[in-house]
Amino acid sequence: MCQIITENLTKNYKKRPIFTNVNICLDSSKYNFFIGENGTGKSTMIKCLLDEIKYSGKINKHNLTFSYAPEAILLPEYISVYNFLLLIAMVKRKDKQEVIKLIDNYLKLFVIEKYRYHLIHQLSKGTRQKIILIQALLTKADVYIFDEPLSGLDLESRKNFIVEIRKLKRKNKLIIIATHFIDEYKFRYKNIYKFPLS
Repeated sequence: MCQIITENLTKNYKKRPIFTNVNICLDSSKYNFFIGENGTGKSTMIKCLLDEIKYSGKINKHNLTFSYAPEAILLPEYISVYNFLLLIAMVKRKDKQEVIKLIDNYLKLFVIEKYRYHLIHQLSKGTRQKIILIQALLTKADVYIFDEPLSGLDLESRKNFIVEIRKLKRKNKLIIIATHFIDEYKFRYKNIYKFPLS
């Protein structure tokens, strides 16, 4: 069953077509991959799904809620890792003790417990990438979108991230992953959308 359906979705930048009359079905029974090089429209499609930019056509989303981990984001520099994650998680969750437990688990999972009280501006690029993924995983949503989530991760963190994605899938969450390299994901059931879309 399609949770998200696009109908004749079209986006142009300064009269240059990014994609035209695109009709796709995004289905929670499979992992949905946006595959392509930089500049082919993957991130633009994500922005359309999130209503961050204007587009022509229609996107049927059935009042779904979204969680998003972009490839790069400006994080607040002068807040601790723990307080940042706590603020993000409490937006969609009511039980603070549950949130604290989840944060503890994710910090252990991505091997960054020692940075719990570090300010974000003190973190390396790879550690920031982990924070971006954790904030998305902490958010309670129907749809989880990850843009190049394995970029900058060590091997152990990559494996652990894949495990978490499988857990979300078993909860019938809609998973969308934008990437250059699908071979890194050994999922059996998947929909693949190759960009640029025709």
